Amino acid sequence: MAWMGVLTWLGDHRWVVAAAILIVWWGRRRRELWAAGAGVALALIIAAVLKVAFHRPRPDEAMAGLFVAHPGIGPSFPSGHATAAFALAALLSVGWRRWRGLWWTLAAGVAWSRLYLGLHYPSDCVAGALLGAGAVFGTVWVVRSAQPK
Repeated sequence: MAWMGVLTWLGDHRWVVAAAILIVWWGRRRRELWAAGAGVALALIIAAVLKVAFHRPRPDEAMAGLFVAHPGIGPSFPSGHATAAFALAALLSVGWRRWRGLWWTLAAGVAWSRLYLGLHYPSDCVAGALLGAGAVFGTVWVVRSAQPK
């Protein structure tokens, strides 16, 4: 389905990095947004390191011909798209809490699209989601904790 391609595109790291830079620049006076933007970068760096460390083959490599997508490029664990989508959802949730249901629904859609297309195992997407959201909320927590009371 074509819309699965659109959903998966929303988790592409190039788009997510560009969006995060614009969001942080737009809210440049808010420390929490700077911290959340740093969390996005941290999540993507950690995901890249984990991919090299685990070097897990993708499902389409292990079960050729069972899925609808073309072969993925690179290792599977964790899902970089899920990491990026959930990191961006967390960043947007820090800045615009009112819309957080939409942000998390879109991030979950990205993770689902990766499963649907046969490019990741469920554990890849769960790990990416936890990594993306955790890195952003962790950096925001550190900044909030460091502020004088």
